Amino acid sequence: MHIPDGMLQAPTWIPAWLGSVGVLALAARKVRKRLSDGTIVLMAVLAALIFALQMLNFPVAGGTSGHFAGGAAAAIVLGLWPAMLVMAAVVTVQAVIFADGGITALGANLLTMAIISPLTGHAIYRVTLRVSKARAVRVGGSFAAAWAACVAAALAAGTLLWLSDRAPLGAALVAMGFWHALIGIGEGAVTAGLVSYLLAVRPDLLSGEAERTTKAPWTAIAGLGVLAAMAVTVSFAASANPDGLEYVYGRIGAAFEATSRIGGAMPGYVVPGVANETLAGVLAGIVGVAITGALAYAALTAARTRRADVEDTR
Repeated sequence: MHIPDGMLQAPTWIPAWLGSVGVLALAARKVRKRLSDGTIVLMAVLAALIFALQMLNFPVAGGTSGHFAGGAAAAIVLGLWPAMLVMAAVVTVQAVIFADGGITALGANLLTMAIISPLTGHAIYRVTLRVSKARAVRVGGSFAAAWAACVAAALAAGTLLWLSDRAPLGAALVAMGFWHALIGIGEGAVTAGLVSYLLAVRPDLLSGEAERTTKAPWTAIAGLGVLAAMAVTVSFAASANPDGLEYVYGRIGAAFEATSRIGGAMPGYVVPGVANETLAGVLAGIVGVAITGALAYAALTAARTRRADVEDTR
């Protein structure tokens, strides 16, 4: 669902940039008030895991593919504002390092995947918790939240295409909604699996209590780290079919000049100069996981340091 440079016109991508930066600045301010050592480590590891899982495109009917996005999962585990920052780190690394999504379109991609997706997933999951906090309801609610988040982000992307005169509104919404309703099944299954795992090892992470601990939840973190490593290792088996946005746009979209503003150090998720394509892809995934986790950790640590400095001056 990563929109490339050139697909959106300036009157669309500039407001998307401004709006996304404003919301993420608010998220940073909210999160800075409650960061602990445990929260920072968990957020960094979850960012790395989401990056790794996004590399695993799975085939969908009709010759298209989808991949895990992670916005709802992040919101369920971390809460709304931390999830936005985690997703922002993932989407930014993908654009800057791997040229997955354009730089001009980064604000739009942040809007759909780092803001709308977590917001939708968080809202749906909280509604299910009001019904019951039983394990089955939580797992089922996480599936519904992730499915809805996937579809909501897709509809937002379709609206952005329409605003840039790249596709008729009705056709864009119907096509994006239909294909991502299918992709959302995979999104929901992965998210439900993550929630089920955390309910087994650290259920407090799904109740907001993790924000008050100063110790990292190492059992959960270790499991998530292993899952990230496994995802990167098998990333070579990802489907080569076009993803939902590429598939839909190729059939209903108007032509645009693809002018990439930055090529990225490892475009296409491969390490340049490595002859073996499988090895090049796995190495790129390892680098991406490391950069994403390190970026999230450094940014959050800096935010906490700033909070401490502000408090000391009062």
